[in-house]
Amino acid sequence: MTLTHKTRVDLDPRNKDYAIFLPSISSFYNIFISKQVAENYVPADRIPAEFENGIEGMNFLNKEEGYFHYSHALYSAGHAQLDLKKSWVQEEMIQQRNRAGTFILGDSGGFQIGKGVINFDWQHFWEKQGDAGYVGAADKTRMAILNWLEFTADYSMTLDLPTWSAAPINQARTGLKDFGDCLRGTLFNNDFFLKHRQGKTKFLNVLQGGNNVDADIWYDAVKAYPFEGWAMGGNNMKDVDLMLRRLIKLRDDKLLEPGRDVIHFLGTSKLELACILTAVQRNLREHVNPNMKVTFDCASPFLATAFGQVYTQHVHQNDRFSYLMTKAIDNKALAGSKLPWAWNSPIGERLTMGDVCHYAPGMLNKMNKEAKTSWDSFSYFLMMGHNVYQHIESVQRANALTDVACAIHQPDPSAWSKGKKGSGELSEWVPRNVIYMNELINRVFTSETPFTELDKARDLLANVNGVHTLKSSANSLNNSALFGLDEPEVDEAGDIFASPDTAEECESLLEGML
Repeated sequence: MTLTHKTRVDLDPRNKDYAIFLPSISSFYNIFISKQVAENYVPADRIPAEFENGIEGMNFLNKEEGYFHYSHALYSAGHAQLDLKKSWVQEEMIQQRNRAGTFILGDSGGFQIGKGVINFDWQHFWEKQGDAGYVGAADKTRMAILNWLEFTADYSMTLDLPTWSAAPINQARTGLKDFGDCLRGTLFNNDFFLKHRQGKTKFLNVLQGGNNVDADIWYDAVKAYPFEGWAMGGNNMKDVDLMLRRLIKLRDDKLLEPGRDVIHFLGTSKLELACILTAVQRNLREHVNPNMKVTFDCASPFLATAFGQVYTQHVHQNDRFSYLMTKAIDNKALAGSKLPWAWNSPIGERLTMGDVCHYAPGMLNKMNKEAKTSWDSFSYFLMMGHNVYQHIESVQRANALTDVACAIHQPDPSAWSKGKKGSGELSEWVPRNVIYMNELINRVFTSETPFTELDKARDLLANVNGVHTLKSSANSLNNSALFGLDEPEVDEAGDIFASPDTAEECESLLEGML
């Protein structure tokens, strides 16, 4: 069969000097690509006819063969193969990538430890080698994670204990009683990593704190560690006022100098934030550290498929920035159909509806039962690839439109007022708050009195945080409309996937399909 010419897209040049979105690669997605290399995991007759590079074309880290190319991603120890010999084969997409042309940020898996996905000996958490009766099981897990991060990643997160680890629902398992225990445990893990690291990966010092007081205490406790960058968690990334104050404090404490070249913002999919972080990166590069890289991650493009969701289009208008996702077409009548896949991407234009809707009426699945859905596990993999492209494209388009709007408009952040819905808009394509925030960030990083600039913009910052006053943000554990709130159902923008608990549930559902 002669293949028709299909588009291949390199997304890296389009990223320009934007803050870099890191797709948080699902282990489900990695397995299909890696196992195909080792054992022809996907039967030849199941591979779409227009996949000229086979399954490897879905590997966006592969610049030569990928149907689209994007060189940056995050991968987590939380669902990884920690045996390094097995990881080399089973996680081939990550481990055998072109190291010179890609960037992988390693997540240490603290969430999965706190939730019990990774078994951890909490009873012996505090023991040290040389103690009487030393068991070493907790240290064995720490060492396995540390070794995997050094084997895998260019930069990695330290092994923090998020403050929810001490919530009443988790106390029986973890033994952690309060914020202080989480902080002390993180310091304990930091000391272990510092003592045993081999220097094969650079570490980001994780900042946590569910309210601003706790976030300040955490920062003061960890800031002296000689790690190579920062990871913003808790209110350090949920409260934009605290975020900017923290960055200025880091700058003034000389903790953003060359050698500390990466700042990562944990787990957000919001397009508004993508544009705000671009302004942060540009100002840090111009005024503080020319090597600074600002990154942020989410797993939404992968996890959406667990709910049968597919990215359909983007909305970039002054009343909303959003990627739209909805229930994908799932109908056994389309099995074998040559009709084209309905939504555009370099993956989508290579698909037919029959590639995704695989099971015909009466066909049995791998459990030897007739499936309720027309999708097999490979269908989910195909939709993931499409979703990743759509997500990255939407982030880049939001940044491009923001650049245009900010070249035209530089409004005074202190003059911001809420007004009536739809009033006071500056651009047809970009929400006014994004334009105001870009100007505020420019002023903060060039002012002799940056905190005064923030004080004058309190109304704007509160509105961006989705609250009436900044005091509400400072005291909140889950404060920001900008970063998404847990919802019982998937909305069209998929904000539910910003919830770590939902993300873990989706990952488990996907792994159960393999």
